[in-house]
Amino acid sequence: MRPLLFGVFARALPLTMFGPLLPGIASSLGATLAGVGWIVATYATGSLLAQPLMGTLSDAYGRRRVFLWCMALFVLGSCVCAAATSLPLLITGRVIQAFGAGGIQPVAAAIIGDALPAERRGAALGLLYAVFGIGTMAGALIGGAIVAAALAAAGHTTGAFAADLRMYPWHPVFVVNIATGVATMLFARNLPLESRAPNPALARSFDVAGALLIATFAASLMIAVTRERWESSTAGLVAFASLCIFVWHVRRAKTPLIDPGLFAARGPAMLYGIAVLFGIPSFSLTIYSATYYIAQFHASAAQAGSVLFVLAALYVAGAIAGGALINRFGSRALLAAGAVFVTIAASMLAGLTSTYDVVAAMALGGLGLGFASAPPNALILRYAPSSRAGTATGVATMLATSGSITAPAVIGAFLAFARSTDPATALRAEFALCAVLAGACAVAACALPKPVAVAS
Repeated sequence: MRPLLFGVFARALPLTMFGPLLPGIASSLGATLAGVGWIVATYATGSLLAQPLMGTLSDAYGRRRVFLWCMALFVLGSCVCAAATSLPLLITGRVIQAFGAGGIQPVAAAIIGDALPAERRGAALGLLYAVFGIGTMAGALIGGAIVAAALAAAGHTTGAFAADLRMYPWHPVFVVNIATGVATMLFARNLPLESRAPNPALARSFDVAGALLIATFAASLMIAVTRERWESSTAGLVAFASLCIFVWHVRRAKTPLIDPGLFAARGPAMLYGIAVLFGIPSFSLTIYSATYYIAQFHASAAQAGSVLFVLAALYVAGAIAGGALINRFGSRALLAAGAVFVTIAASMLAGLTSTYDVVAAMALGGLGLGFASAPPNALILRYAPSSRAGTATGVATMLATSGSITAPAVIGAFLAFARSTDPATALRAEFALCAVLAGACAVAACALPKPVAVAS
């Protein structure tokens, strides 16, 4: 269990590290705030594609081996990012990093599904997501603190190193990712090998065409909201066309990226739908609440990181409490409660503008996200057969992560339409949309069917 917890911690750090740093990264690379959204969107795209891929590979070659592959990619991508001096190179590194990071959580959840009986999975998954919250909490503080320390160090040193720190004070943030990734790989060598025999045929049947269509959709969506005139219109048409082709493809492919059979039952279909909708408010709160704090109150990255710590701390508390309460109240009730809290938090961010109100909203949002963290995987492990646990959890995580693509796209669209106003106004409009989506998820969670035992 310890290697899994450390891996999830390493994967969580980059999520909140960069929320307070986005304005500074945009400035140092000569990019706009909407353009630097590619840093978030490409990381999300890589993670999104990695989740079903790594889940399938773990079914095919074993959980331990694939977990190590994920960490190796995470370290490699972090090395590229730590040396990046242009937006394209930084995006490249983030994609590599994301292909590793994206597989960590679904593979870890599948390992828990293999190792523990159903009555113990809730607490274990709650602990897993609590560590995820601790990672986001640490990231919120570490990101801004590292940048502040780098700028201070640049004033006391000379030469190329000092110049790099002054120009790119966020480079050392990726060095932390390298260190945590390497440490996780050393811990993960102690994970036991599975008793289940490898089934390489599952890996050979991976849906490359479906993955390319998803990547095309994500890239086109971001281009549509960060470019102007005909480029935006063309990219929007490409995004819509790739999505339509993907839906057509999964209905006809022999082994599609998203198996329609996973949606055959009412429970998984509804849960996957909730994952898609809830991903937008989830990532908007996690990534853009700090950006909003900077835009609204003209705060520094370190100050925004400190405020984001509140959200992350309550996320940890909610994840721990939610995991412990799953057996008592049920996963459906906790998922609904978490969605209600997020609905209230997003409504507060959309309508209230005082410092105390914003911090209170971030705290309530963190608690709601924590409550809602473990129930989806706990439910999907009950809905799906154990032989498909890696694939089922990978698809669930992929669909939830789709919010980290659509959230930057929606933010970019609001920024484009709010050119005559300040970014804080556009972000408040985004949070209003998040409140509507989270409320819909709360209603849907109450209507989820009770899970029943499935054959393996």
